[in-house]
Amino acid sequence: MSIMLWTGIVFAVNVVMGAALIAGVFTLMERRITVGAFGGIAVGAGMIYAEATVGEDIFSPTITEMKFLVIAAAAGAVLGVTAVLLAIEPEL
Repeated sequence: MSIMLWTGIVFAVNVVMGAALIAGVFTLMERRITVGAFGGIAVGAGMIYAEATVGEDIFSPTITEMKFLVIAAAAGAVLGVTAVLLAIEPEL
């Protein structure tokens, strides 16, 4: 697969994952704020580690390609998080 296809896939996956993470954190924070906060940090760090590990195994990118993938992942996650923050207001 080409780097442009991988970039699009990474962007789309991170939009969904960012939205799901924020929705999950909001759900947990409605029960207990500390559980939601620490749960979000733990799951977010786990997602980043899993993406980096799986991505390295599936696709051995060069440094330049890795930069494109990281930018696409970050932009996708920001878009997903922002969309959920604008759409849902938690009852804290």
